[in-house]
Amino acid sequence: MAYAVSALAAVLLALAVGLVARRRLGFVTMVESESMAPTLTPGRRLLTRRPRASRPVRRGDIVVVPSAELGRVIVKRVIGLPGEHVDIAPDEVRVDGEPLSEPYVVRRGGRSGAFDVPDGHLLLLGDNRARSSDSRSWRRPYVPVGVLRGTLLVRPRRPVAAPAGRGPRSAGPARAG
Repeated sequence: MAYAVSALAAVLLALAVGLVARRRLGFVTMVESESMAPTLTPGRRLLTRRPRASRPVRRGDIVVVPSAELGRVIVKRVIGLPGEHVDIAPDEVRVDGEPLSEPYVVRRGGRSGAFDVPDGHLLLLGDNRARSSDSRSWRRPYVPVGVLRGTLLVRPRRPVAAPAGRGPRSAGPARAG
């Protein structure tokens, strides 16, 4: 009988620790589309870190957000930060007039446009630009920082660079969503 009680206590403790870790630290996200290929392929499962005020969202981060337009949770890359002007052309992206180095983009294409990212919001694009439903085509192209569910813990194949002549920028503290 004492063994059964000990085993039950161990199982309950493991469940409690798992629930706390999932709510506070992170969770697993499954990539469902080809919009982030070749960086992320469909079916890949990745650890996702919950938003923290101590680590603001940065350009180049791959984030998990709910999409009201698509009706599901999506995975995209942060391109535009609050207060920036982003010009998207078929062959390049410019942030505040400076070209953005994007070694992770293999297939360019899709819609072009100019975007002024409002305070507290982000502009998100898929790495597979030709096959991505992202900020360029959404009715509401800007995603509030506060709805971020997390940032993927994945290392890009090549370093993500800021536009020439600019230091790293961030969106400020993220709130847990």
